[in-house]
Amino acid sequence: MEKYFAVAEVCIPSTILDSLSFSVDDESIVRGSVVRVSLRGRKKPLLGLVLNVHKNFPKFKLKPAENCEYIFSERYVETFLWCANYYMCSLGETLTAFWPADLEKYLCTPR
Repeated sequence: MEKYFAVAEVCIPSTILDSLSFSVDDESIVRGSVVRVSLRGRKKPLLGLVLNVHKNFPKFKLKPAENCEYIFSERYVETFLWCANYYMCSLGETLTAFWPADLEKYLCTPR
């Protein structure tokens, strides 16, 4: 089993999913962090928003999340979660409405 610092629950925009788990090796990744993650079947990594970081390690292998060095405020995350709940939308759909369309060009060095 691989060793890593923690597990991050990451919301991916434009999906009907609420969150996916990824491994975190960086202590600076916290709730509200923007990370780059890879999904099977996708050539290009996607940006995601960290909703929670915890130490409940699963018994299966996780893909890593790469830190993009940007953190949204706690108020932003709380408002985002409230909006998803109030309008009964998935977190992925709500995040699509919350993020600027060209966020990726301002974050993370391109691969």
